[in-house]
Amino acid sequence: MIPLQELVAEVTKILANAGVTAAFSSHRLKRMTSIVAKLRHNPTMGLGGLQDIGGARFVFENIPSLLKAQQIIINAKFEHFVVDREPYDYVASPKESGYRSIHFAYKYVSNDDDYNGLRVELQLRTRLQHDWAMAVETAELITKSSLKASLGDEHWLEFFKLSSAIFARKEGMPVADSFVGLTEKDYCIKYAQLNQNYKFLDQLQALVSAVKITDKHTLKEGYAVILIQFSDKFVQLRHFKSDKLDEATQYYADVEKSIDDSNAAVVLVSVSDMKELQEAYPSYFLNAGEFIQSLQDFSMMCKSKQYI
Repeated sequence: MIPLQELVAEVTKILANAGVTAAFSSHRLKRMTSIVAKLRHNPTMGLGGLQDIGGARFVFENIPSLLKAQQIIINAKFEHFVVDREPYDYVASPKESGYRSIHFAYKYVSNDDDYNGLRVELQLRTRLQHDWAMAVETAELITKSSLKASLGDEHWLEFFKLSSAIFARKEGMPVADSFVGLTEKDYCIKYAQLNQNYKFLDQLQALVSAVKITDKHTLKEGYAVILIQFSDKFVQLRHFKSDKLDEATQYYADVEKSIDDSNAAVVLVSVSDMKELQEAYPSYFLNAGEFIQSLQDFSMMCKSKQYI
């Protein structure tokens, strides 16, 4: 998409001129499944209300670089873009879901009627904020729900709200309103209890392992039933062809009845969903490693201070 390519080029140029370097950048058209989900969640919006069908993202190593880039973009005059609305600063004021990023919206100005007036969005975030957002994308495969839209399992939603607040405190930035006033010990206790009860990090790590298994065996279409054993970090994957959904569902139900919820979990995932996510985010597909490591580091700190 030409407007996206030009936006990335222009932003890269003005940041370079100011001596600001992003860790990486990317641009993409929104996936059709994401568009449908967003419209269902906001039925009165319509396609014309979507600011991010086309989006560019710049990820920075730390908060100082992010904030410097933010000011540069605010004051920038782009050759082919005009501001479509005021920026949304979800870093200074995080969403209650825990989402943190800075959004700019533009309209493309061109003599080409095919592109003139198209809306595009620019997102700025730190690597830690990006790790969190990608972990949410990963967990949506497990929960089969739109966690980004605050829909789905309440325990997963609470886990991501809490982990976002933990990361915000680490970066010295504001937390969502529901976490204001909590002490470091409060965060430690809440996190330890949630992760112990529901094995969130184990499930994320297991899905990453399952994807590697899927790639190794070059599975095409169909479904994968993934059995996750938390105690020994064991992941077992069974593949079903596209016309075997009933069989896959029955197998999933049988396994779910047979396992101990405290030590195992089972997930039914569409192989095409995993591949679609991989295609949409090729350079960091299901890269939950940094997210997991950051929370493991936090847990070690909590233990060293004898909070847990």
